[in-house]
Amino acid sequence: MNAFRRAAGFVVILLTGAATLAALHIDAQRNFALAKERYLENSQAASRATAKTVEDALRAVYENVRTLTYLPSVRNLDRYGTNLGAEGRATIQQIYNNLASNVSISEVYFLPLDFNPDRFDAVTGKLEEPILQFDQLIVNAKARSDAVGDAKRAKLDENALTRPPEEIETYEYHELAKQLAWLKANYPNSSAIDGLNVPVIGTKELITCDNTDFIHTGNDADRSGFILSVPVFGADGSLRGSVSAIMLTSALRKLLPSSDYVIVNSGYGFESDQHKMSTALAADSRAFTAADPNLIYSEVIPLSLNDPRSAWRLWAGFPNSRFDGNMDVQSVRQFELAGYAAVAVVTLLALACWYAIGRTMTMQVEAAETLERRVEERTAQIQHLATHDILTGLPNRGLLAETMDEALRSLRDGEKLAVHCVDLDRFKPVNDTLGHPVGDELLGAVAKRLKQHAGETAMVARIGGDEFVILQLLLDGNDEAGVLASRVIHALSDEFSVQGHKINIGGSIGIAVFPDDGQRSETLIRNADLALYKAKMEGRGTCRSFEPGMDARLQERRQLESELALGVKKEQFVLHYQPLHDAKTSKLTGFEALVRWNHPRLGLLPPSEFIQLAEETGVIDALGEWIMRRACADAVKWPLPVKVAVNLSPAQFKQQGLPLQVAAALAASDLLPSRLELEITESVLLANNENTLNTLHSLRDLGISIAMDDFGTGYSSLSYLRSFPFNRIKIDRSFVSLMCESSESRAIVKAVAELGTTLGMTTTAEGVETEDQYRLVRENGCTDVQGWLFGRPMPVSELYTLFEQPEALTA
Repeated sequence: MNAFRRAAGFVVILLTGAATLAALHIDAQRNFALAKERYLENSQAASRATAKTVEDALRAVYENVRTLTYLPSVRNLDRYGTNLGAEGRATIQQIYNNLASNVSISEVYFLPLDFNPDRFDAVTGKLEEPILQFDQLIVNAKARSDAVGDAKRAKLDENALTRPPEEIETYEYHELAKQLAWLKANYPNSSAIDGLNVPVIGTKELITCDNTDFIHTGNDADRSGFILSVPVFGADGSLRGSVSAIMLTSALRKLLPSSDYVIVNSGYGFESDQHKMSTALAADSRAFTAADPNLIYSEVIPLSLNDPRSAWRLWAGFPNSRFDGNMDVQSVRQFELAGYAAVAVVTLLALACWYAIGRTMTMQVEAAETLERRVEERTAQIQHLATHDILTGLPNRGLLAETMDEALRSLRDGEKLAVHCVDLDRFKPVNDTLGHPVGDELLGAVAKRLKQHAGETAMVARIGGDEFVILQLLLDGNDEAGVLASRVIHALSDEFSVQGHKINIGGSIGIAVFPDDGQRSETLIRNADLALYKAKMEGRGTCRSFEPGMDARLQERRQLESELALGVKKEQFVLHYQPLHDAKTSKLTGFEALVRWNHPRLGLLPPSEFIQLAEETGVIDALGEWIMRRACADAVKWPLPVKVAVNLSPAQFKQQGLPLQVAAALAASDLLPSRLELEITESVLLANNENTLNTLHSLRDLGISIAMDDFGTGYSSLSYLRSFPFNRIKIDRSFVSLMCESSESRAIVKAVAELGTTLGMTTTAEGVETEDQYRLVRENGCTDVQGWLFGRPMPVSELYTLFEQPEALTA
């Protein structure tokens, strides 16, 4: 099936689905309109019922208040209510109780015609107040003022003639005065009244003085309400004042079926076209209910209990914009969505079937193409893995041999080929302390740096571990090989940054040149490796070219490796001890144990001849344990309780049981732990990993001392002093030897000594060989000295002369 026919099928399916969705939408809109119409009918009926309930409640208030206005005792009431008899009191109290219990009236006020809340009353000694009736008997204005003063003691001052501003804002007396003024202007006498239709006027919602609930909640909504006022006429028909009742908003809220209903009072209103709540109403904080200005109300019913000339109105309504929650509407929506989902599913299934039909017809072709492509990719990948190193991506040993053989065959007469064997210096400590992931990433960075500096005409390969080979075509003689080797050594000496670690390694290079040093690739690589071994033996960080006789030295090294393991088993090693003295008094303070190999063929060998070999071959674990036991056994026999210091190799910290090994040596010899001191170099702390620090703390917990040896020659000594509290710092002999000639060396020694004093650590100057050096280290603050000036390393048998001859302890 071609692409056009497949596309046409998709278009037909999509058009059919779209037409079905359109038909479903039209039917759903029709059903939705019918559901909305039913909802509006029901909500309008509910709104009218709610309005009727509210109006009945207000009418009950009105009728009771109107009854009060016809009482003779009220019409003839004097300014302070003193002429009200017992019968009048009982009648008013009964009417008030009826209002308070049935309609939630908070208070009833009796206002004289000349009432002015801002005028000072000389009788009461306060601002004028209306005569107030509440759920006690009528009290005069003086008693009312006192009661208010007690409740508002924090706000009112008895000596003040005006109320504070904050009280004016929340006090209903001014609203009462406004209503009284309106009645004066519109009903100065009863001639305008038809029968018993006494007018009633109201206010907007305001904060009243009813504190029944407010004193507990502190919420103004619990004392909000509005005032209904009815005029009081005397027997002669003249206006005598008014009777006002405060109806609490909470009473109206109780009459509403739910929070969706809204009642709005005077001065506001609804837009006449859509009955939508006005913006002014929505912004007002004193609406009876929290009306939503975005809702359209289905019925707005004006409540009739008000004077037509008054601006005061009450309106009731129910929002029709919430009809989405109606069951009929939800059913329509659910049916509509179910139809949409069904059409979508059917359309998707049709598309999937059509796609599967077209896909099946082309699957065999695509499968064949995919299989062919994958075979080619996998073949190329296998070929690459077979000839390249996985970690660095460089050619491996096999591809190197093939390339070398091909290069040697293609060389013309007079052309030369240099083979560089590159080995990284100090890579093993990095791998051991920082972990193999860091080591692997470091090898990748080394590979990139080698390719960058070798050039495009040279080939770089990795043949294993930290060993690399560079093939270089020599066009201008053998010196060209030395130039490349120097450039590579310089590049490898630069700092590497791996996973947040700053690493300094370096490299050594051995060079063999075709045809001078061999005719075959195997011979050239072997001779270059011999030259590399020579370079590493001579101090690392250098390059050496192959010379005849190097093979014999390699055989010597291999023989020494086997003899070293045998020497540990036969205990061919001895310990020599070099004394340490107090810098000020020259008093003997201890000895450092230094191992020697009593080789049966080569004689007495110093540590520099075999310690590195022991670390590389793994013999250091057994040798270190023997040194620890021997040093403890010798020290316990000394006549003076001085310390003995034993050096620990970084390789020994790989052992899980090093603290147990030290504890066993102490237990076997009965040597006090306080007399044993272990010396470590900064390479032990290079990784700063948790295992190393835990081992050091375990050793410290045994009661022994820990010293940092060769301080200042490593990577970042100060950070190590912070990571572990050492007991002693041993300043490397390279600084001490130059103190007489170099002010910089003297400054370094002084700074380290002062640092040790500050941190509570002993500082030992190593390599003190002259009186001048002794004087300078003592003057610059070192606490102990060690060197040939005080004694060379000596066998244990010669130590007793030092103990027996005190005069030999001074320099």
